[in-house]
Amino acid sequence: MRRRPDALAPVVLVVAVGVAVAALHHPQIGMYVAAGGLAAGAVLRLVLRERDAGSLVVRIRRIDVVVLAGLAVALGVLAAVTPFPGGSG
Repeated sequence: MRRRPDALAPVVLVVAVGVAVAALHHPQIGMYVAAGGLAAGAVLRLVLRERDAGSLVVRIRRIDVVVLAGLAVALGVLAAVTPFPGGSG
């Protein structure tokens, strides 16, 4: 039996890259990257069938999409309104 690639893996990878960029170099850019990863997760959960969405499936589709999209928007707004010292971002 062939194993399907999990749709959660690229989402986690993009969010991890965003966190690394935020921690090591540019906080605002890193937060935008992480928000983009969460938004991509929401889109993947919306368009993929339940059996193809893998670990992105937690509850019903509507709740999963709303939670992921809400976190993406919240992180993006936080990145936009937070003043970062030294002009980073």
